[in-house]
Amino acid sequence: MQFDEKLKQLIKSKYDRLGDLAEKFEMNYSQLSQYVNGKKVSIEFLNKIIQEFPEVDLNWLLRDDADMADGVKEHSEAYKVILTNEQIVNRIEMLLKDLKNQM
Repeated sequence: MQFDEKLKQLIKSKYDRLGDLAEKFEMNYSQLSQYVNGKKVSIEFLNKIIQEFPEVDLNWLLRDDADMADGVKEHSEAYKVILTNEQIVNRIEMLLKDLKNQM
């Protein structure tokens, strides 16, 4: 399953309409619809998703399950999360800033 499919599933688990989430996030319905239909998302949007759905593992959400068919085989045990989703996003932002500075 890809990110957009997982995002749809996640939103449907808590909201009846996409517009309800767009309103909660104070964002344009059209932009949210694009994200749900496969447009690449921003870090800010991911941060909102993490805050709205704290029970969701960011690794699960971002990983394309189809890529794992020929990839590394992992244990079926649940991940032991050392960092919170917010800490992961902060770390990604820091790494992106460092990468930008190196360019």
